[in-house]
Amino acid sequence: MAIADGDAACARAIELQLGGQLDAARQVYAQILQAEPRHPTANYGLGMLHVQARRPAEALPLLQVALQSDPAVADYWLGYLEALLLAGQLAAARKALQLGLQQGLAGAAAATQEFSTRLEAAEEEARLLALVAQRNNAAARELAVELIRRDPARSCAWNVLGTLLWSEGNNADAEQVLTEAVRLSPRDAEAHCNLGLVLMAQERFAAAEMQLRLATQLAPDSAHVHYSLGLALAQQAKVVAGEASFRHGLELRAQAPLAGEDATSYSNLLFCMAHNPELTPEEFFAEHRRFGERAARQARPAGSRAAGARDPGRRLNVGFVSGDFSGHPVGQFLEPVVTRLAARGDLNLHAYSTHPAADATTARLRPAFRGWTDVDLLADADLAARIGGDRIDILVDLTGHTWFNRLPMFACRPAPVQVSWLGYPGTTGLAAMDYYLADECWLPPGAFADQFTEKLVYLPQRWGYQLHTEAAAVEPLPALQSGRLVFGSFHRFGKLNDATIRLWADILRAVPGAILLLVAVPLTGCDQQLRDRFAALGVAPERLVFHPRQSMAGYFSLHGQVDIGLDTLGYAGGTTTMHSLAMGVPTLTVAGGTPQARAGAGILAGVGLEAFVAADAADCVGRAQDWSHRLPELAAIRAGLRQRLLQSPAGQPDLIAAHVAQALRHMWRRWCAGESAESFATATLT
Repeated sequence: MAIADGDAACARAIELQLGGQLDAARQVYAQILQAEPRHPTANYGLGMLHVQARRPAEALPLLQVALQSDPAVADYWLGYLEALLLAGQLAAARKALQLGLQQGLAGAAAATQEFSTRLEAAEEEARLLALVAQRNNAAARELAVELIRRDPARSCAWNVLGTLLWSEGNNADAEQVLTEAVRLSPRDAEAHCNLGLVLMAQERFAAAEMQLRLATQLAPDSAHVHYSLGLALAQQAKVVAGEASFRHGLELRAQAPLAGEDATSYSNLLFCMAHNPELTPEEFFAEHRRFGERAARQARPAGSRAAGARDPGRRLNVGFVSGDFSGHPVGQFLEPVVTRLAARGDLNLHAYSTHPAADATTARLRPAFRGWTDVDLLADADLAARIGGDRIDILVDLTGHTWFNRLPMFACRPAPVQVSWLGYPGTTGLAAMDYYLADECWLPPGAFADQFTEKLVYLPQRWGYQLHTEAAAVEPLPALQSGRLVFGSFHRFGKLNDATIRLWADILRAVPGAILLLVAVPLTGCDQQLRDRFAALGVAPERLVFHPRQSMAGYFSLHGQVDIGLDTLGYAGGTTTMHSLAMGVPTLTVAGGTPQARAGAGILAGVGLEAFVAADAADCVGRAQDWSHRLPELAAIRAGLRQRLLQSPAGQPDLIAAHVAQALRHMWRRWCAGESAESFATATLT
């Protein structure tokens, strides 16, 4: 194509471009460049099409060619500067602006001033985002407020300020600020996503889902927004849709290292799947294995230990990694055991806290540890190095696939022996995790070994329970006075999946006059959702009684109104079941085929309440009917249940601590002898 023909074709392409026929214009520009690769107008026109489509990486080489061909054309400079700004190459844009003022921009004062103002604003916003990345929240907040004061239309500053308010727990103000950010930039996916997360924190799940779905439409290639939508769906027990969102985000980041948000979201995927009662054990375990394999592929082996470390009888350094050294259930179950382990003369305990939160439980736990390190800011490699520097012999994960876990770091094997315990009722999926602490009531030997990459270690009970200080006295069975059975649920809303609702509706229909008391269901529309779901299954709305989230004293007090607890399908209750037993309330549960679905069955078997463990949903309905006709026996069970719990292995932290110490020593001796991990029961050790 001759230059004249190229110019004529460019004129046609420009006409198409101005008329909004962008694909046709793109084709013409491509034809011109195929014949004349350095045609300045065609390079500029195609480059600006990429800028218009917000693809600056594709635009920059084309605009550079146009600029090199004729640096006296102001439009070429302005297009190039626009692409640099869009690409976030602010230093290069500043340098190009200075160069352009000496050449083609000399006669474009108004356009140059406008760009200079936008560049300065972008540089200020970059400084703001850098402060956020450095976690210098005080300085970031100060700068955000200043930028808003100078220009109330700065949506980035509103977005950052709202996010900081959210991180401080100030959700009401954060919502107001982020609503303004969305108003100013209605196509800003990040602003919509952050607003969705704030609404989620307020348990306004339907509104959160709406914002997050909009964010995925605006930024379909953002893993972050898909992860966030997955969380909103999972917290509404929409487990299949939640799984799909997590998977889509992970697919977008398939080639990225399994760290940070991606590692957390893979764990969130697994946690979401754990709540799906339709999932087979084989499918569930296979996904954990895939997590472990991906973590292993990127793991950097930690440094080797110093010579002479294999001494089977010496004092051991035992590290615990968790984000729940607090009033979280893990902290509550850990405290009675770890304080007794600390009193022994053969163990040095070290804590690696992956979350900065602290409370009264944290203050009680700290003295039990010889070393305490806050590691939430450390990268996996740095944390592994720190653990190696502390010469940890046995490293215990207390988190599993729950929040603030550091499982990819365990894949680096910073300690010779690695163990998972307490935080998650199932496998980590890591080949580098040697053992998992369980008990035979929960996981009968031989029945669940093929669902763990770890070797199972059987304690008398997998945790130690101590009565909460806010637990009130056990009250008489309410049904003896009212003549009406009250079933109760203290489960979070995200566990109330369709299968669970169907089962509970079947129970209520089978036991006429009974009511269901639901505690901790958000009164933000979630209660009405449940009323509608039960009504569709033939249960009148007045048979449901809702109570919002309570203080611990209020939570325990409400057990006085409940005759029998109802467990959830898929992800059975652990902490809620233990607390209910302490308040004299047995729980009807179905023994599922996965570790998390069998948690309630294991707890009940541990106190001799197998009569409340059903084989399937139909059996559960039958047992509910049966117990509704045995109120005197139910009242007798209630009267002695707290004592029964405290006299069981779970209620004897001295016993559990002794067996945990025995298990750790046996693991260490095997490692010293060069023997691989094996399953064992502490009761059989000599």
